[in-house]
Amino acid sequence: MARPKKERVICSSPRYRYFCPMPDSLSESILLQADEYEVLRLHDLEHLSQAEVAAQMLISRPSVALLLASAHQKLADAIVNGKAVSIEDCGCMICEIGEACPAEKKAACEKRQRCGASCRAEKNCPSKN
Repeated sequence: MARPKKERVICSSPRYRYFCPMPDSLSESILLQADEYEVLRLHDLEHLSQAEVAAQMLISRPSVALLLASAHQKLADAIVNGKAVSIEDCGCMICEIGEACPAEKKAACEKRQRCGASCRAEKNCPSKN
């Protein structure tokens, strides 16, 4: 019997959920999960290492590698074959800016936000010390 899937933490829901190569085309659609989107955002856009992404999402580094490979494969298929990309929620815990930290940390979180969103602008951010 497989182990239950560990809850993943993403900083926020994706703002844009559908991308299409041509607005009037009815192309096949690729489904990208919100956790795959978050791994892409953190690793490829924010340039965090896989270990840093894992720590931020509260998952293992090998899980990050699997999510990253899956997301890259899906995006390559969409770009090369002209398919639309749809981003779907995956039951992840969302750590929105201004909300409490996820899981067991809650108000005792040293960064206040697991994603560090409110903290990055502050001079006394623990992650900068």
